[in-house]
Amino acid sequence: MKGQNVLASEATFLLGVGAQKAGTSWLHDQLQRRNDVDFGFLKEYHVFDALELERFASFRPKRPSPLKWRTWRRARFIANPERYFDYFASRLKPARIRLTGDITPSYAGLSTESYRRIEQAFAQRGVQTRAVFIMRDPVERFLSQQRMQLRKRGLLTPAHEIEHLDKASLKLLKRESPRNDYPATLDALRSGLAESQVFIGLYETLFTAATHRGLCRHLGIPEQIPDLSHRVNASQATTEVPAGVLQRLGRHFAPLVTAVQDRCPALNVEQHWATATTWREA
Repeated sequence: MKGQNVLASEATFLLGVGAQKAGTSWLHDQLQRRNDVDFGFLKEYHVFDALELERFASFRPKRPSPLKWRTWRRARFIANPERYFDYFASRLKPARIRLTGDITPSYAGLSTESYRRIEQAFAQRGVQTRAVFIMRDPVERFLSQQRMQLRKRGLLTPAHEIEHLDKASLKLLKRESPRNDYPATLDALRSGLAESQVFIGLYETLFTAATHRGLCRHLGIPEQIPDLSHRVNASQATTEVPAGVLQRLGRHFAPLVTAVQDRCPALNVEQHWATATTWREA
């Protein structure tokens, strides 16, 4: 009714856990355009990764100034996560708002216990949690990530791209990122949350009306036609990737592809992840 808070059964918090370079910015952009969604002042809040994952300790604010109010507010969330839960619950107070959330790809490294604690904290506030995990062909995701880094430095040219990809692929073999460990994220999500609370999809099918329809159902919001023509932060190739780099990456990610296929056979990743599948045995 008019003037009342949204019902608990309709109040939803979207916990976006990645993957990086797998369409999370596009998803945030599409949802944020709606008049029944309020994500607050950021897309990526970096609270739980900063608190629990030493690899992301750099996201812990250092003496934030109140003048930098976003950093200051994040610091308050990190100092007392109850403020974080209260903040997002307050986003759902207007009757028209049905969805709020935090889409931080590095949350993919959180533990089963972390996902469970987040869900329980929101449940205590009458808010249901819905996790979304979008995976991408790991070879294509890696290449896109590296191109983004070059683009930010103004070095996305054929010569720089080939040299950088060769060095970055060799470095990957020595030090893997938890953001790349799809199987670990799948296992933690499925252990920490109920099956009905977790949406698992692919970047390769994200930009379709059918997937968007399924996401809207999962999030408890009416379907709206998305803008499927525009992809946020897309990193275009400037040259053909050397076969040696692709072979190195394909073999490195081969166990990951198999593990995801075993865990999510309905996604048909071996069909949709053409690059990783082609080069894993080359």
